[in-house]
Formats: sequence, C-alpha cells, structure tokens
Amino acid sequence: MNIGTRKQLFIDDRFFQSSEGIKRCMNPPVQHPEPVLIADQPWEERGIGAYNTAFREPDGRFRLWYDALILSGLPQEGARRLCYAESSDGIHWEKKVLGLAPFRGSIENNIVAPHLERQSMQGATVYRDKRAPADERYKLWSKFRPTDQQIAEGMRSGLWAMYSADGIHWQSYPNQPQPPNQSCDTQNMFFWDEREKLYVGYTRVRETQSTEEAAAAGKIAYRSIGRITSPDFRIWSKTQIILEADEQDLTIPTPSKIDERRPCIDYYTSCALKYESAQDVYLMFPSVHYHWGENGFPATLDTQLLSSRDGINWQRQGDRRPFLRHGIDNSLRSGMLFANPWLVPVGNELWLYYASMPYHHGSEPEKIEQRSGLFRASMRHDGFVSADTGFGGGQFTTPLLWFDGNHLELNLDGSAGGWLQVEIQDESGNPLPGFQLSDIDPVMGNAVSKTITWKGRSDLSGLVGKPVRLRFVLRDMKLYAFQFAS
Repeated sequence: MNIGTRKQLFIDDRFFQSSEGIKRCMNPPVQHPEPVLIADQPWEERGIGAYNTAFREPDGRFRLWYDALILSGLPQEGARRLCYAESSDGIHWEKKVLGLAPFRGSIENNIVAPHLERQSMQGATVYRDKRAPADERYKLWSKFRPTDQQIAEGMRSGLWAMYSADGIHWQSYPNQPQPPNQSCDTQNMFFWDEREKLYVGYTRVRETQSTEEAAAAGKIAYRSIGRITSPDFRIWSKTQIILEADEQDLTIPTPSKIDERRPCIDYYTSCALKYESAQDVYLMFPSVHYHWGENGFPATLDTQLLSSRDGINWQRQGDRRPFLRHGIDNSLRSGMLFANPWLVPVGNELWLYYASMPYHHGSEPEKIEQRSGLFRASMRHDGFVSADTGFGGGQFTTPLLWFDGNHLELNLDGSAGGWLQVEIQDESGNPLPGFQLSDIDPVMGNAVSKTITWKGRSDLSGLVGKPVRLRFVLRDMKLYAFQFAS
C-alpha cells in the first residue's frame, strides 16, 4: 500500500495485519453545555432549525449560515429562512444587519435567502469550492419552495443549487430543481471529491421516503440516505442507497413495538463529509430517529459516527453508541440532535457544531425559552477512532507500506505510565538495523504530532520507496494516527 506522506487513521482494520491486545475505540467529543447561538430575533420566533453550516475562512473568520424557523402563513407563506452570522472566536456570534431580504415589511435583518418573503428554504448546506471561479466560490444546496403564485406559474419545488462570490449574495443556477424529482427533506450534503474527480452529494432517497413508491414495494415510507454524483454540479447521477436500517437496527430491544412494516429506526440527516486531513477517510454523523412506539414514540434523535474508505460502504463505529449524546432531561439538548457541517480546525482541536432542541420530532416547544440552540463539540485532531491498549499492553504489525516522507509522526495519548515503541521491519518481517525496538527513544505523553526517533535519529530518507512494515508495541496508550511526513 502506497501511503506517500498522507496521514493514516484507524477507522477500520486496514493496518492490523496481525494484532494482540488491541481494541479500536470510538472517542466521542466534549459537548460544551452552553449554546453558542439562540433564537432572539422576530424572524427566529420558532427557534434555530436543525440545518446549519459553519466553517472557518483562510483569514481566520468563523462564518455561520443558520436555519431560522418562523410561523408560516401571511404575510409570509414559507416557514424557514437562511440567516448569517460571523465570529472571531467561533463562540460569540454577531448577527449582522444585511438589508437583503424582507421580513414583515423590513429588511433590517440578517436573512440572506430566500429573497422573496413568501419563499422558503430548508436544509441548506454551504460549501467553499476552492476549484470554482471567483463568482462561484461558494455553493449552496437546499430544499427550496417558491411562492404559491410561482408554483401556479410552473416553478417547481425541490433541491435547488445556488452560487455566490461572497456567501452573502446568492443566485440560482438555471434549470432548477437539479436534479429533478430528488427527495431532499433533510440537510443535503455535498463536496468535491478529488479522489473521484466528482461532486458527491448525500440526500434523502425518494424510493423509501415517498409514501406511494414505498407502498408499491410493500413497505411503509421510511427515511434513508442516498448518494449521487456530478462532474459539474449541474447534472447528477441516479440515487444509490448507502445507509438504511439494517437487521441489527430492525431487531433492537424495545419496551413495545407497533405492528407495521416501517423500521423502528430512521436515518434522518447524514452530515457526510470527506476528512481531507487523512488518506481515504470519509466520515458521517447521521441523526438516528427512534420511533418504535405508538404515535412515533419516543421520537428522539441523537448522532452516531460512521466511517468509510470510499464514501459508499460505511462502517458503524462505537457499537452504534451515540457520538453526540442527549443532555440532561428538559435541557435544550434533551430531544433532538443534528450534527452540522463542517469540521472546523481550531488549534489542536476540531470543532463540530450541532443543533439541538428539547422537544421531540413532530411536537412543538411549549415555552419560548425552550425553542432550540446551536451548540459546539470539540475533539482532538484525528481523534474519532483510536487503537487502544489497556494496562497489560498490546501490539500490532501493519501490512507492507511504501512511503515518501522523511520522518514518522504519531498522534497519541498515553497515561502517566503509558508508553509506545515502533519497530521498522523489512518485507520479510525482520527488524531493520537501527530501527529495532531496542533502538527507539522513549515515546510517552500526549501529543497530536510527536516525531519518533531511534537513538536520536529521525531521518528515514534512506527507506523511501522500499516496502516496510511497522510494528507498534503499546501499553496504556491511545494511538490515533501515524504519518510519514516531510
């Protein structure tokens, strides 16, 4: 396997040709209890919605496009707006007055879209497209509903694609919706995949979401996640189902079970993305909707972690335990949780923003202070899954690797008495002179990028292009990633 200078994560068993005493462990993030954004404006009267986008610009600015919920009906027909906020630290956000879109006769607000008061947008994801020309640097994908009059004149609802030079002033691509007849009642994810040389999108699947089509297959409609691709963000492939309730989901123990053909678990949103910091790593943070009782009870959602090497075949991590968990009962985080794109690097951490509300799916907040909020979770770089050993230690050996870097870096976290050793072997499994376990300098502590040395030597230039194996010996240690860096 040629790994070049790319970082390698332990999301599967790829690097365990042989192992002893090693367990892969999902590492949930720290969920900070205070919301970073709450509903406090008239155009947010029903709260912050589930579908939001946050990222950090190269100039350091944090930018947020968030889902504002309003009461439907006149003078506005649509019930959702895309609003904008900025921050210097990612925690304290400013809702700038933009003067772009009317709300009840005034443009003194931070609404960026839609431009007509009686239109509605839901599930928007914003993506900074480095490949695109300057006037299309930002792309947006959203469920869009025209006004009643526009629909009567032939304009169609559906999944609309838009573009912008600055992320504030948006225009629709021609011939919307595109793709036509695409189920899109979710946060619709997309990104350019350099590995595939395609735009990749994750959305709902019409064949399982549509009541009529599901009935034709002898099922009751349910939610699943599909994948589509496009070379130009205009013409898209047919939808391929990549995640739906499997046999283990269908047979989870429950106190009761209604008699119907619908699974007791739905996959509501995907928050699927490519983790560009490592080689062949795709991540998904889907919201899992539980509804195994009468009237959809318990109608709660939390978030799991899935991983993939190709964005198509997905592996559930952590034995399906939550990656983002509910908060204390009756708190803003006690009902439904939705992970939002993207992963935001801040120092040695990655931040993941998520929307949460205390009420259940299909219900409404009883009090205005219970509407919802946007929250922040933080984790170490590459910290999703680790190769762990306990107090008694363990070891593993990789398959043959070819690399291009000149030194080895590890992301690791050991206890006060934990330690790690690395041996470099030839293709027959024999230790290379100078790189045996007896040569390595002590590796201990907690670091996201620790350079490994053997008797003070870190330079591996002489091994570039030669097939080698790595043998790791660990005690009371979490190993998150390794990389032959330059």
